[in-house]
Amino acid sequence: MAKTWQPLAGIKILSFELAFALPAATRALHDLGAEVVRVSPPARQVDRYVGYIDGVFQGKSSISIDLTKAEGRALAGKLAAKADVVCNNFRPGVLEKYGLDAATLRAADSALITLQVSGYGTPGPWSRYPAFGPSTEAAGGLNRLLADEGEVPVRIGSAVFSDQLAGRYSVLAIAAALEERRKSGNGAALDLSMTACVTHMLGQPMARAQATGETPPATKNRDSRFVPQGVYRCAGSDEWIALSVATDKQWQILATLLNASELMALAEVTLAPDARVEQRKRVQDSIDSALREYCLRCNKDELATKLQALGVPAAPVRTTQDQALDPNIQSRGALQLLKHKTPVLGHRAHPHAPLPWRVVGRSRRAQSNYRHTGEDNERVLLRWLGMSAAQCAELKAAQVLYVEPPLDLQPRRKANSHDPEHAVKLGLPI
Repeated sequence: MAKTWQPLAGIKILSFELAFALPAATRALHDLGAEVVRVSPPARQVDRYVGYIDGVFQGKSSISIDLTKAEGRALAGKLAAKADVVCNNFRPGVLEKYGLDAATLRAADSALITLQVSGYGTPGPWSRYPAFGPSTEAAGGLNRLLADEGEVPVRIGSAVFSDQLAGRYSVLAIAAALEERRKSGNGAALDLSMTACVTHMLGQPMARAQATGETPPATKNRDSRFVPQGVYRCAGSDEWIALSVATDKQWQILATLLNASELMALAEVTLAPDARVEQRKRVQDSIDSALREYCLRCNKDELATKLQALGVPAAPVRTTQDQALDPNIQSRGALQLLKHKTPVLGHRAHPHAPLPWRVVGRSRRAQSNYRHTGEDNERVLLRWLGMSAAQCAELKAAQVLYVEPPLDLQPRRKANSHDPEHAVKLGLPI
């Protein structure tokens, strides 16, 4: 059996985390072998729900401390003294009130690594403003880039881009700080801006705008170099395929298919298979029209497989529902069945995504179920601080420690897109 790859085994991370951005980071650090303890304030119903929806809380231990009490702050300080990394995504300044800020903690231990994740980072005039994924995507310049002038800027969706992106950059920062500490013995105080993460990813459009002083127009599904390129509807309800023709040879292949179907003639396009990209640009609308008609006659999976086999880059547009059925996803183990302690929405396990890369010849760390708020109070305090069960009971009686019951998800009303056979197709255990 392949040995599990856990390069961060032995690293202790104490995380004061809410919502998605930092939890996405510490979930990845857990998958890499670190021991992650998330500190939750009492009664965070939203975060308890997120654990089932997104999986960002899975695998971590959960301890719930009331930091408004002096005993709670003292307890959190003792845990921080045992950690390699202490991180939070509260607004900057919040933990300072409790004596748990980076300056205070690192004054006691220069080897400690701290990470502050916030919407706009520090320093800066917006540093203490509240933020969510959509607001940082907007401030980072992404939303406007997705729409032409005069159109409504487009948001990608909560916890899809900005939060997850910030989480991945956080992992990179912590990994780098751990390596530096290994060499020098010194820790670091890290500060991450979700907005800056978005801006960092804009790349060429931003470089062009800074050089020319002009806002680049949105290109939608088209590209200035690849013709044709787009997303085209296929046979069935709301089924699509994405394809790009990057070379003249790929155009020859696609043009041969379109000519064989007589669609190019119907579109009144007299364009030879050997037409260069500049020629294709001049009749791009007509090519797209022919392509739309062609794709409407095809199954998205069958067409994508056919085009790929011929050398034309193409892929079916996956929905979040059919993605788990993709044979490429399944063959890589890119989704793994995670077993629940108790059935969730009628099933004892559901597929969740591990880290998207793997080490050849080594197995990933096994995923474990979401831990409800405060479930590991006693276990963490025994392991990290050597506290007894009686001491933990006293803290619970004093309402310094909390335990929230497991979340019971009620049956949901079936949406119009609901596939009654979906669970059967996935092989979900009942």
